Amino acid sequence: MRTVEVFQPDSPADGSSVHASPQTSVAFSPDGTQFASAGYDGRVALWDRSGTAPRWVGRHERLVNGVRFSPSGRLLASGSADKTCRIWDVATGRQVQLLARQPDDINALAWLDEDHVVTVSQDGTGRIWDIRTGVIADGVIFHADHCMSVDASPTGILASCGEDSAIRLWNTDGSLLRDLPQAGHAEMCRWSPDGTLLAASCDDGYVHIVRTDGELVTKVGPYTAAVKSVAWSQDGSLLVVGAYDSTITLWNVADCRPLVRWYGPHLWPRSLDWSPDGTTVIAGTFSARPAVIDVPAVSAGDLPTEVREITLEPSTATYGVNHVSADGGVLAAGCDNGTVRVWPRRDATATVVPVGNGSLVNAVAVSAALPGLVAYGAFSGRVGVADATTGRDLAHVEREHPVNRTAWAPDGRRLAVADYEGGLDLYAWTGGELVPEVHYEGHAGAVKDVSWVDDDRLVTYSTDRTAHLITARGELIRSFGGHGELINGGSVTTVAGRALLATVSRDRTTRIHDLETGELLQVLVGHDESVKCAAWHPGGEPVIVTGSYDFTARLWVLDPESLAPVRSQVLTGHGSAVSAVAWLGDEAVTASWDGKVFAWAPAPEERTPRPSELAVDWHVRGGTR
Repeated sequence: MRTVEVFQPDSPADGSSVHASPQTSVAFSPDGTQFASAGYDGRVALWDRSGTAPRWVGRHERLVNGVRFSPSGRLLASGSADKTCRIWDVATGRQVQLLARQPDDINALAWLDEDHVVTVSQDGTGRIWDIRTGVIADGVIFHADHCMSVDASPTGILASCGEDSAIRLWNTDGSLLRDLPQAGHAEMCRWSPDGTLLAASCDDGYVHIVRTDGELVTKVGPYTAAVKSVAWSQDGSLLVVGAYDSTITLWNVADCRPLVRWYGPHLWPRSLDWSPDGTTVIAGTFSARPAVIDVPAVSAGDLPTEVREITLEPSTATYGVNHVSADGGVLAAGCDNGTVRVWPRRDATATVVPVGNGSLVNAVAVSAALPGLVAYGAFSGRVGVADATTGRDLAHVEREHPVNRTAWAPDGRRLAVADYEGGLDLYAWTGGELVPEVHYEGHAGAVKDVSWVDDDRLVTYSTDRTAHLITARGELIRSFGGHGELINGGSVTTVAGRALLATVSRDRTTRIHDLETGELLQVLVGHDESVKCAAWHPGGEPVIVTGSYDFTARLWVLDPESLAPVRSQVLTGHGSAVSAVAWLGDEAVTASWDGKVFAWAPAPEERTPRPSELAVDWHVRGGTR
C-alpha cells in the first residue's frame, strides 16, 4: 500500500516545528531554565527557555495529555492516551521507565517526590507509582466520572478533579481526606505555592479558589468560553488563566481584577505554566510550538486600574486539517493555519482561501447546490461564506463561542452551525448575507457535529452522549442514546429504503440506529481509541468510513439487511489522530492533524482500499496564521 502525502509542510531546518498538531500540555522545569511540551501528535519535547529549538523529542504511540518535571528537574514524566506513563532522563532524552498498567487513557499526572508519581485516568481512577520499581501502591484515587487533573501540594496533600462535579483531597498513600463538592466540572486544579489554596478551572466560566477545608475563597472570572488552565505566581498573589476564547489573562487574586490579557488566534491554552522567576508564561497553541510570553512587572502596591491588552503573533504555524467536506466532486479542508483548501475537481490543484480571521478553521461545508462557495466556522467564533474561486469572503457573522461544525442544507438555502457551548443555529443564506433563523438549545453539552437528513430535518451530536433528530424549526423529534461517553459526530444515509443514523463516540464504538424508529441495529467495535468521525458512502451502499484518535481510519462493509460487518479494512498512514472523513465518489477521504489528506480507492479486482493521489502542485513552507 503506497502512502500519498497531499498536504505536508516542510519543517524548518532548525527543528523549531516539533509539533505537527496542537500542544496539550506544557511545564517549566523547577529551575526555570527549560520547559517541556506534549501534543496530539504523540510527541514530547524538551526546549530551552526561549523555545526556539528543542533539545530532544520523545514519542508515545498516541496523543500525550500531560508532562511534569520531578522536584529535582532531573526527570520528566509524560502521560498518554496509549495508557502509559513514560519517565525520561531530562539531560539525555532517554526513556528510563515505562509505567503501563493504567487501564485507560492517562489524562494528567503529578510528582509526589523524586521517586513517586501519581497518574489519573479517563476511567475515573488514579494510581500512585514507585518509578524505581514500577510497582503500584495499594491506594487508588477515584472519581465517579473521568478524572481530568491532579496536583500535589508542598504540604503533602493530593488534589484531583474531574467530570463528576467534585474536587477530592487525598493523602499521599491514596486514602481520602475529604470531598469539595461545590466546584462543578473542573478541567485543571493547581495548589498555591504555600499549599493553602487550590485553584480549579471550572465549566461555569470561573476559576474557583478554595481552602483545604472546602471553603470557597473567591471566584475569578467570569468567562464566556471554557476555562481550561491556571497557574500561580510564586508569591500566590496572582493567577494566569487560559480560556478557549484564545486568551490568557493575568489576575490579581485579592480583588479578582484582570491586569493583563494576551490574545492570539493561535493560542490554545488547554495548558499553561509560569516560570519560577515570574517573568515568563508558556502556553499551548495551534502552532508548531508553544507560546513563550513575557510577563510585564506588576507591583503589588501600584496595580493598574485598567486591563492591559496585548496581541500575540505566532512564530510558526502548523497545517493540521480539522475538517473536510465533499459534494459534487468538490473537496474542502479546514486547516489550523486559518485557511481553507478547496479542490474544485479531482485532478485540480487546490485553491487556498484565507478565512477565519487568522483563527484555526474548525469546520467547512460545500454543497453541489452552491457551486464555487464554501462555508466555514472558526475557533474564534466566526462563521462565513467564501468564494472558493476568488478567495473572497462574501459574508460572515461573529459568534460568541468556538464553532464545531457547519453544514449546508441539501438545497443550499440554510446553513447549520454548531458550537462549543451547546447551541445550534440555522442561518438563511440570501446569496450575500447569513440571516439568523432558528436557535436550538436541546442539549446539555457542546454540539460537536450536525448532519442534514433532508431540507426539513437534521441530526445534532453532543457531548451529553445523545444525538437529536430535530426539525428545521428547532423541534425535537427523537433522541438517540446508548453511548457510554460523549458523541463526537455521526452521519446519515438511506440503505435499501431504510434511513440509518451512525453515531461515533469516545467510548470507541460506532452505533447504527434506524433513524425513523430509534431502534439500535448494530454496534461496530474495532478502534482502540475515541472514534472522532464517520461518513456513509454517498451512493446508498452499506459502507461507512470512521476515523479515530488511534491514528487510523476503518472502512466497514456491512450486510445490507443485518448491518453486521462483512469486512473491515484498517487504513493506516497518518501520524496523528484522524480528525475528519468524507467521500469523493467511491473514494474515502481521511484527514488528520498531521497535515495530510488521503484519498483511498478500492482496487477493482479485490475491492480492497488503496491510496489514490489528489493532484496538488503547492507545498506550504513556514508562514504565519
